Formats: sequence, structure tokens, C-alpha cells
Amino acid sequence: ISRVITDAGLHLQYEMLQGPHALGMAYRKAAWEELSRGEDHVAEDRADQWYGQRAVMWVRLRQRATGKTLLFLNHHGPLPLSTGGKCGCEATAYNLMKVIGMNAHPDDDVLLVGDFNSVTTSPTIQRLSERMHRLFSGISHGGVDHIFSSCPNIV
Repeated sequence: ISRVITDAGLHLQYEMLQGPHALGMAYRKAAWEELSRGEDHVAEDRADQWYGQRAVMWVRLRQRATGKTLLFLNHHGPLPLSTGGKCGCEATAYNLMKVIGMNAHPDDDVLLVGDFNSVTTSPTIQRLSERMHRLFSGISHGGVDHIFSSCPNIV
């Protein structure tokens, strides 16, 4: 994340957060105040396509203009595609929701984004869709990139 933001000449305007396992995110410092951040391992690749553990990183932010708060999470899901990895799809979805439950405050909006390595019909995405609004799913690799929100509309 540092190289991309710095090469774009935006390093003075954006706070760069480097997470585990090639996860990263950034936010505009003038618009957001950081309240807390963290990361948690939520899955592990299955032995037949093992690259390691998979994580979610998160940051709680307060919008400077409105005072509204946001829990923003970025996840890179386990392999093989649409399996949920070593412990399965339901466990991966449960672990993601657990991280949200442990870190979201009652008035927070929540955005969960990432390359989930799971298509929309997979149990991981279906379980998450029972608890959150799926706002977007990409088409690359059968649709493994998703955006979920606690709100039915884009925030």
C-alpha cells in the first residue's frame, strides 16, 4: 500500500495501513479520524492449495464533517475458491462476523470488502448475505470480489 500511495504522490494526504498477508488500505486524513484498528486471522487455506492463514484487517473511523463512525474491513479469503479453506465456508463467514461483532460499536456503519475467493453462490457469501447487505460482486474469477454493508444503500 505504501508504494502505491507514495508513487501516486498522495502520501501526505492519506494514512496508509499495512495489514498481514498483503492486505492494505488507506483513508484520507482530512476527512477521517482514526479511532482504532486491528487484524485477525479468520481462515486458512486447505492443504491442496495452501499459501497460509487468511486475515481480515479493520479500522474504525470518525468522519470529521458529520461525526458519523465507520468500521471498515478488508478481507482476503482462503483457497481453493469457494471452499472456505481448511475449516469450511460457514466457519469463515462466522469468523468474519465475529470480528465485526467484537469491534463495531452500536452506531457504526460497517463496510466489509475484499477478494473473498468465494463466488456469490458459495456458502461463505450466502451466510454473510444473511447478516449484511451485499452491495457489489465483481466478475473476475467467477465473482470473488465483494462489498458488504450494514446499510442497504451505499454509504
